[in-house]
Amino acid sequence: MIQTDSIWVKVDLKSSPEKVYGFFRNHLGDLVNLFPQTYQSIQLVEGQHFSSGSVVQFKFQLGDELRAEKWAVRVVDDVKKYIIYEAVEGDPLKEFKVLRAKFEVVNGGLSKVGRGNFTKWTVEFEKANQNVASPQNYLELFVKISKGVDAYFSKN
Repeated sequence: MIQTDSIWVKVDLKSSPEKVYGFFRNHLGDLVNLFPQTYQSIQLVEGQHFSSGSVVQFKFQLGDELRAEKWAVRVVDDVKKYIIYEAVEGDPLKEFKVLRAKFEVVNGGLSKVGRGNFTKWTVEFEKANQNVASPQNYLELFVKISKGVDAYFSKN
């Protein structure tokens, strides 16, 4: 029996939802500059530009581990402002049969700037076996980068 689970986190935004989405949509490689202690490199290894079907290789620190992982971009929806990635090579596939991450930006309305706007990260996974912990460490990383990108746009 296949059991897919999911975990998610919401990060409130102070900056423009459009700017935050635009960063993840068009400038993902700049995470290396914003978080040099976390990301060694981010390279597009398949596809012409960041779009559905592209594959991105990340070299980054996750907890105490240096990781090299390839993630395919499965869906890019510029209208609803979400992107779905799926791990296709590297360490996650030792622990998970399926590991997907959905990044979504929600514009919560026209009230005071920053009120109601947020990013939502959902991690969907199927464990390779029952001894594998849920991928909470990915959510922690996504919170860190969402807060950092938001802070960057709040200042600039």
